[in-house]
Amino acid sequence: MLGIHRWLHVGLLIILSTVLGACSSRDPVATEPLDLTKPIAVDQPGQEVWFEFEINERNFIPDRTYSLGLELQRQDADAGNSPDMHGLNIPFDVSLQRWMDGDWVDVPTHDSFQAMALNAGKPLPAWHTSNAWRYGRLRSGSDGEYHLSIVALPVEIDARYRLQVRTVQARPELQQYTSRLRVHVARLPGK
Repeated sequence: MLGIHRWLHVGLLIILSTVLGACSSRDPVATEPLDLTKPIAVDQPGQEVWFEFEINERNFIPDRTYSLGLELQRQDADAGNSPDMHGLNIPFDVSLQRWMDGDWVDVPTHDSFQAMALNAGKPLPAWHTSNAWRYGRLRSGSDGEYHLSIVALPVEIDARYRLQVRTVQARPELQQYTSRLRVHVARLPGK
């Protein structure tokens, strides 16, 4: 009986040391998903915002899309003169670059309308007047708070990027809104 208890103790010690060893070999740093924001006066042309960021194992989530979005929030309570957000097409000049071999290299981006045209062979809408511009598309919102998706960012792990976003048209209908650009991991569909 004494021999069985001794072997049980030895087995328990082996299991316990294996579990503790597995726990201690894990990376103690938690994942910190990329989430950067900067204000922009979207109602005025020529407003410019720069982001510079690095994608690494701490902020990279595999199989997820990174995106540039616009968040709008109405500042007054009078929603009677609010623009139709579904028909609002806000153009931006977007430039994404990646640091490679000591130089910034352009990385192509496409808004959702351009992506549909490329992937499905559908023509661009008539109001999409420039292939150089990226148009925001309403993703969600109500009660004066709206989220628009501008572009998906084709980023890779262990790379450094800079992103320039510039407004290209006056949008006086958005004077009553504060706005900010957000670079982040896009929400999963249906969430």
